[in-house]
Amino acid sequence: MVGIIDRGKSMKHIYATLFFLAALCSLSFGQNKYIGWSLGYFTTWDNTYTPETIPWEAFTHMAYFQVWPNADGSLQLPNEGIAKRLIAEGHKRGKKVIFCVGGAGVKDAFKGACSNANRGKFISNMLAYLKKLGYDGFDTDWEENFDDALFVAWHKDLRDSINKLTPVPLMTIAAEDWFSVTAKVHMYVDQINDMRYTGTSAANYPNSLKVFTNAGADKAKLGVGMGISMGMSVQQVTDMCNLVVAQGYGGVIQWDVTKNGGAPANMAAVAKFINPTVGIFTSGPTKYYDPITLSIDAGNGLGFPQVRYSIPSTSKGANMDLGLYDMSGSLVSTLVHGQAQEGAFSVPLMQRGAAGAYIVRLSAGNASLSSKAILAR
Repeated sequence: MVGIIDRGKSMKHIYATLFFLAALCSLSFGQNKYIGWSLGYFTTWDNTYTPETIPWEAFTHMAYFQVWPNADGSLQLPNEGIAKRLIAEGHKRGKKVIFCVGGAGVKDAFKGACSNANRGKFISNMLAYLKKLGYDGFDTDWEENFDDALFVAWHKDLRDSINKLTPVPLMTIAAEDWFSVTAKVHMYVDQINDMRYTGTSAANYPNSLKVFTNAGADKAKLGVGMGISMGMSVQQVTDMCNLVVAQGYGGVIQWDVTKNGGAPANMAAVAKFINPTVGIFTSGPTKYYDPITLSIDAGNGLGFPQVRYSIPSTSKGANMDLGLYDMSGSLVSTLVHGQAQEGAFSVPLMQRGAAGAYIVRLSAGNASLSSKAILAR
């Protein structure tokens, strides 16, 4: 059907409709300004809340405080029963639960744990604890007696280590804007949460965060610190959350969830800035999987390299094949066939084929890797 349009009335109607839609969109956006995260620290020295009674609606992340590092790279671990309850309650509500390693008073223990001699052991112990309980990540909290080189090396090696896991755990840092070294690791972490809990207004807080942005940190990685139970008013809490939204920062951290009665009014104020429709988990612990590994040892120039490979516990019992293939993909020699066993292994390539280039292929379950090998005579 073809109709006749009154252009004057039509355009007025269109303008009015557009104005109404614009106003509606503006109103909608104004009512739905959410912060990216709200990380709380759960401590065990106050009984205000249990894992079951935390006002979880005020948080997207919860950190269990604390794991204590020893100078030799070992860990002093918190109550495992409480940790398991905290993880279970968080996951039930779609929250991420991490653990904090460090804190005030650690002093020189970090220097020993992060030394070249102990850093690998330290990181392995952290990841073993993470996997055992099903945490979603960890928070680093080196607060004093810095060794800048070791501080940076520890965070770099942590990032390299967790990037080998599936899924990749969350890595956050409890940073101190008054120590510039904490800005030097911004590229290795997912969140940089500033520990300026009191004494700074929302209007002045951006000045404190310049140490991170000047170092190249993305504003979306930055978390504004709030002493949620340290005398802040509801208005001050609201102002801080509005600052995060207005300035494009990532989120807020709340210290400490259980102190001074938990400050329920302040946590209720934070809850208004959290998107209630965003859930991270449905249920169950986080499962991490170490990948299989494969490498070729040149054999110290003797012409008969070794195939070195490792099988993690998650691939134990899977169907496994390790073979030598020519460059066209045809099988030359079967090296190992059967059920995968957990551990690290090596297989010599002596007399497995004529001199030349080959492909070594390892498969275990759904995982597979390939590497080039050169046989010489």
